[in-house]
Amino acid sequence: MRIILTLADYKKYPFLPEAFKRIEENALTLEELGEGSIGELVLGNAVRRVVEVIRNRRYPEPLEDPDLEVAVFMASLILAAAVGDKILWERFAVAFSKRTSRFLEDEEVEKVVYIGERIASWRTKLLEDSNTLAIYFVDFIENAPEYSGRWKLVNRPLRKGYTPVSPGELARLGESAVKRYILKLLSKVKIPYEELPQSFYTAIENISREWAARRREFTVIGVKVDSKETPKYFPPCISALIEAMKNGKNLPHSARFALAAFLSNIGYDVEEILEVFKLSPDYREDLARYQIEHIAGLRGSRTKYTPYKCDNMRSLGLCRWKCEGVKHPLQFFYRALRGRRPRVEEIG
Repeated sequence: MRIILTLADYKKYPFLPEAFKRIEENALTLEELGEGSIGELVLGNAVRRVVEVIRNRRYPEPLEDPDLEVAVFMASLILAAAVGDKILWERFAVAFSKRTSRFLEDEEVEKVVYIGERIASWRTKLLEDSNTLAIYFVDFIENAPEYSGRWKLVNRPLRKGYTPVSPGELARLGESAVKRYILKLLSKVKIPYEELPQSFYTAIENISREWAARRREFTVIGVKVDSKETPKYFPPCISALIEAMKNGKNLPHSARFALAAFLSNIGYDVEEILEVFKLSPDYREDLARYQIEHIAGLRGSRTKYTPYKCDNMRSLGLCRWKCEGVKHPLQFFYRALRGRRPRVEEIG
């Protein structure tokens, strides 16, 4: 597939190898990024972007100049990588991929496929009988945002290893691929500290202080969760979800539903559940509050939801344990609460 990238594409997708190559061809060095008017412009914008990610979980819109946008993105990667905290990396990758998702949703399918091929080695083809685009099942599974509904492979047609996808589904798979690619880039950044200009050191120190202050909030939230007596009675699947939240992981919708429903059913109120959900890289209080209140039966039909049964938790990829005599997470909790904690076996 032959795709011609434009300057507008470099603005929207500054992570593409072609965009990086353009900066290399312009011979923009670390020293130049840290000094003079160009360096001040690039570094200043990069700092503002990482701080925006830390404070508001949002990666700002592209700058007008494509080359400047790519340079700012590269500098942002260096600054975020230099902090060395994988929870920040997760937040950065989620924020950036969500910005990218808006562009992918309006993009021509051929370009979305090209981006997937470049950053995630996607394998796609047109099905001969319907001229419908399909993606190889391994690539679909690796980038599916959920393991339920239409994102569960068992619920989709499969033809010689390929499953058909709509343009909207392809864009959503692209968002996941971008997130994974950004995390990969962050992990591969090698910081040449001996070559960094003083302005870079100052920027890294400022961002580190900003992040340290936000991390202290996480610690306080974690203490609040752990200070309750109840967590020691949680089934391993629920404990794992909370631990993932505390480690900055971006849980899928099914995991968030299971966690909120469980906590609601054992007596946590909305504010206490929100404290747990604040750890999510893409946390938005208005949206989280609405969803939690709905699950708790405080909105809509006023139906209070319970978490998935154990079989469904395993089917959704949310549980890798077998708890003796237990068919539901709440059953585990109440047995443990009465001093009859079920025997747990990890099954994979």
